[in-house]
Amino acid sequence: MQTYMMPYTDQNITPELANRRLALDKVVVGWYSNRQVHQSVTHSHPYHEYILMISGKALYHVDGSRYELHPGEMMLIPPGTVHTGFYDTYDRLLLQVDDLFWRDTLRALPDFAAQPGLPDRLMILHEGPVHKWGVRSLINRAAVAAGIPDTAEKELMYRCLLVELTMIIRQIIVEDGMGRPSATSPLVAHVTTYMHQHYREPDLTVASLARYAYVSREHLSRVFREYTMQSVSSYLTELRMQSCRRDIADGKRILDACLENGFSNYSSFLKTFHKMYGITPQEYRAQLRTAMG
Repeated sequence: MQTYMMPYTDQNITPELANRRLALDKVVVGWYSNRQVHQSVTHSHPYHEYILMISGKALYHVDGSRYELHPGEMMLIPPGTVHTGFYDTYDRLLLQVDDLFWRDTLRALPDFAAQPGLPDRLMILHEGPVHKWGVRSLINRAAVAAGIPDTAEKELMYRCLLVELTMIIRQIIVEDGMGRPSATSPLVAHVTTYMHQHYREPDLTVASLARYAYVSREHLSRVFREYTMQSVSSYLTELRMQSCRRDIADGKRILDACLENGFSNYSSFLKTFHKMYGITPQEYRAQLRTAMG
């Protein structure tokens, strides 16, 4: 299977590092392969991430809904969308785009910008229209464009490709070539929305969430795991930890990042961080500095 030269191909790249590289590269394409069944941590990112499934399968949880992604389909994940992935073995092609760069590109075309904007919610585009409109070829061209030495010419090429991709997405939406969630729970959607807004509060717990939703703790725990394939507490911990990582990447003191994101016990926070990521917060910060040169 053919691959292409990418700005990076590290399969363990963090959302924080990807965002920093996008500030320079604007558009990044990566080929990712996985040969083990695993679950990603719950996270979001400030850039657009579009996933074209090449082989294998994946299951995503977003706001109380489950989405299945099959070969040939493409998932559109807008900036700020909190999601969790559950993966079997797979090969997938990822397109990541700086949000401001894409929006500035469209604003430069007044007639074009007057049309519907970029998708603001997670979408899955079916295999048929994705193939018909040559989406994989477009992503491959974006990967090749990364090798253009002149920055201005490279960015112009990116802008042309992004305009083309926007037109394709709009046309697929018109054709109703979109996938639907395989399952949805209003209760889980209600609770996760509240968690996204209040995860920094240290007194937010499974019990307090159950009271907020007017259900028993046992019922909430059962339904939440059924729809998200993880516990309420693990989802909450991952939300808090993701925010901690962003703060650490932005230069905040590790203790402050811990306390400002709902962790009241610093020692427990350090143990959880190491368990989740295999390194300490100090090592994580050092890795980011090394990667950025």
